[in-house]
Amino acid sequence: MEFLKSCMLRRNARTAAGFWRSQAARQPPGREISTTCPRSTVMPAWVIDKYGKNEVLRFTQNMMIPVIHYPNEVIIKVHAASVNPIDVNMRSGYGATALNMKRDPLHIKTKGEEFPLTLGRDVSGVVMECGLDVRYFKPGDEVWAAVPPWKQGTLSEFVVVNGNEVSLKPKSLTHTQAASLPYVALTAWSAINKVGGLNDKNCTGKRISGKESIIAGPFSWPVVCI
Repeated sequence: MEFLKSCMLRRNARTAAGFWRSQAARQPPGREISTTCPRSTVMPAWVIDKYGKNEVLRFTQNMMIPVIHYPNEVIIKVHAASVNPIDVNMRSGYGATALNMKRDPLHIKTKGEEFPLTLGRDVSGVVMECGLDVRYFKPGDEVWAAVPPWKQGTLSEFVVVNGNEVSLKPKSLTHTQAASLPYVALTAWSAINKVGGLNDKNCTGKRISGKESIIAGPFSWPVVCI
């Protein structure tokens, strides 16, 4: 009987050891993000701690590096970013109430918890990490994106975005050139398509301001002739 108990204990121990080895093998690899800051969990960024004029802008090297919370998200290392009129307006508090409702629809957080807030809507950079459901990008891809105004912005070393907010950067553009386009191009596209009602099926041969031109959407939209 003692011999059988000993055999059972050894078998259970081997089974348990095999289980934990398999669990360890399934764990994702350690983060390969490197930052310019001495501590690997923080990054440099331009932030605001309250709404106001230019004096509220503050440079910090202690902003937390973003993490992936949803399987369709990617983390981008920022190579270039730009400033749009909406960033200047957001610095002054434009749309704060509506944007906070988008950030916290259940009103769980207290007032002012959006701070420190990073501005910047445009980004061009390199993918560092991908969520489990991301299929069209991989670490190392050069991409550009327009970040919605209710999210943390791009004036930082890293930014996290949804996969549907990012696209492969055209190889003919530098990062600096690419970072000047997404948000303003999306604004122009919205005016033409949503307000003007023009699309690739109804606009051939039409003219605006007496000039014929071609507008190609920055995220591989159909070419529109107007």
